[in-house]
Amino acid sequence: MGIQEETGHYISTRDKVLQFLLLHRSSGESSTIKEIADELDISINATRQYLIVLEKEGLVIKSQKKGVSGRPAMEYTITEDALGVFPKTYADFSVKLISEIKDRVGVTETKNILREVGKRIVEEIRGEVEAELKPGNDQDPLRNRLEAITKFYVKYGKYPELIEEEDSFALKNFNCLIYEIAKADPLVCTVDETIVSELVGKKAVKEKCLRAGDDCCLYRIKKSK
Repeated sequence: MGIQEETGHYISTRDKVLQFLLLHRSSGESSTIKEIADELDISINATRQYLIVLEKEGLVIKSQKKGVSGRPAMEYTITEDALGVFPKTYADFSVKLISEIKDRVGVTETKNILREVGKRIVEEIRGEVEAELKPGNDQDPLRNRLEAITKFYVKYGKYPELIEEEDSFALKNFNCLIYEIAKADPLVCTVDETIVSELVGKKAVKEKCLRAGDDCCLYRIKKSK
């Protein structure tokens, strides 16, 4: 099988190496450095350097080629983790799935389902968020929790900012992890709204949304009187 290049789209040499190994993975084959270099028309040394980096990233593994006399050749195979770096159509699939659910059970019940999805996600990540909490009884509980959520969001690429005001906190996220889906169907924002409120432990009111053209998704959390 040859490497496919989409017209008008640049494919890096690194991605060509991965694509080559992907195509051979389907037939249960491993590939040597020379085989990859010959197929992609690049030097042996360049191929080796790409494979070293990909191996460090956990995207390829190497093994000794069996039945070879003399100096053993190394074979390379793509890993399961590497499958995640290839193009996906999750957004389109998700939008169609939500549309089908709405057609079957209605908007209200779909929103309830999305709330339950948000709650399930919270149960999976709650431990990581609570690990960021500062110890000690002298901490303001709400501020402490919001700062922990902010630290957690940094790890997940939401580019958050927490602003304390006189009677409330503003939690801003400058990146939405479900932006393409939310843009097609605003109902999915229910998931993110549920996650924030559940993590905070009280109602978080959404005042801005990236989907609506704002500069961030802003959640307002009132301080207790």
